[in-house]
Amino acid sequence: MKLTKKVKSISLLVFIALCITACSRGPVIQDFSEDTNPNDEYVKLDKDLNEAYDNQINILSPYNFNRAEKSLREAKKSLDKKENAKTTLHLIAEGRAYFNRSVEFAKLSQVNLKEVIVARQQAVIAGARNLYSKDFRHADESFEDVTSEIERSEIDNAIEKKNVLQRDYLDLELRAIKQANLGQARATIAQAIKEGAKENAPKSLALAEKNVQDLDTLITTNRHDVYQIQARVAEVQKSADHVLKITRIVKSEKKISSEEVALRMESEQEKLDNKQAQLRDKDFQLTKKQKELVQNQHTIRTLAAKNMNLESEQEFNRRYEEARRQFSASEADVYKQGKVLMIRLKGLEFPASEATLTSSGLEILAKVQKVLKSFGKSSVTIEGHTDSVGGRSLNQKLSVDRARAVRDYLLANGAGEVTEVKAVGYDYQKPLATNKTPVGRAKNRRVDVLINPETSENDIVR
Repeated sequence: MKLTKKVKSISLLVFIALCITACSRGPVIQDFSEDTNPNDEYVKLDKDLNEAYDNQINILSPYNFNRAEKSLREAKKSLDKKENAKTTLHLIAEGRAYFNRSVEFAKLSQVNLKEVIVARQQAVIAGARNLYSKDFRHADESFEDVTSEIERSEIDNAIEKKNVLQRDYLDLELRAIKQANLGQARATIAQAIKEGAKENAPKSLALAEKNVQDLDTLITTNRHDVYQIQARVAEVQKSADHVLKITRIVKSEKKISSEEVALRMESEQEKLDNKQAQLRDKDFQLTKKQKELVQNQHTIRTLAAKNMNLESEQEFNRRYEEARRQFSASEADVYKQGKVLMIRLKGLEFPASEATLTSSGLEILAKVQKVLKSFGKSSVTIEGHTDSVGGRSLNQKLSVDRARAVRDYLLANGAGEVTEVKAVGYDYQKPLATNKTPVGRAKNRRVDVLINPETSENDIVR
């Protein structure tokens, strides 16, 4: 770290030495080539000089910057008179040389006067340049004197003056902040005093002046605490407005009789009573409208629910008809059970005492898949049923296994937006016909697919 600082110090000394050498003579001028367009170069230099103002280079290196501007003005005259291009280009090259030199000296000023530069910028932001233009211009003139000393390589003299210069800009900033936040309140209080606040509203005046002084102290001790200052400004202005208002009221009251005061108070009370009555009436009307709104919303919800139920029922019937058309009479029967669609797969056959799907059964299940996809989101229950041959335990296992075989096939091959698929077995608990005949037992051996579509009825706000 010490080595780095030492290297920086040496570099700065070298730079200063070069600047001293440069000050002993004018800058090196590099003329443009003969085919250079003078107007283009003039525009470039003019643009650079204008941008330099934003970086305060005109103040950080006033002599060289002024020489650059002078050369630019001479070049403009040469262009307007349409003089020899070489003459114009030389003037622009001279201006460019002085401008480059001003940039270098500005860097040196920034190194030695950075605190002053920051203080000046803060004063500008606070609005001091407009609020206190004469004092700000005087500070800038002192600043230019200091930076001119740097240009003349009188570094020690410049550094000795920087603290005073920094203080001048800080004072300007503080004055500007106070004026921006307290100027209006102070002017209002001054007007109140002029109109007789000391005699007619002394308590209000004392409070207003105390609020102003408290905020003045806050700004002095913590000028950059914008949020805290702004929070107090409204309160201070309100107290200032209040003292002026009270002063005028008291003065006006002194000019009228006691009876007139009583009549005025009575009139004000009547106005207040009328306003309160109007507010009560508005509250009543508002309550009435709120009740009507609640009733209307309930009616709208009821109608929406009815309409949704109707649309849902119509959609369900449409899908039911589509499902019926998918299967032949020998493959399946399709029924509606309330809002549940049941597909009775009477053509789905299994080998005796087995739960293995056959090729003909896969074709029927492919149609079931198509129906499931048309219903969108839905839950599905697959029921397995058997005849009574073989006993309860055997048939219970067989009915569950066959239901699971159908479920596994549908899930493995895509079942649309099905949210849940359950497989249950009822052995021979739910016969469709008698188990005493071959025809009856054949009807009882079946798989039923129950589709329960999810509707948007639950989305209705009740």
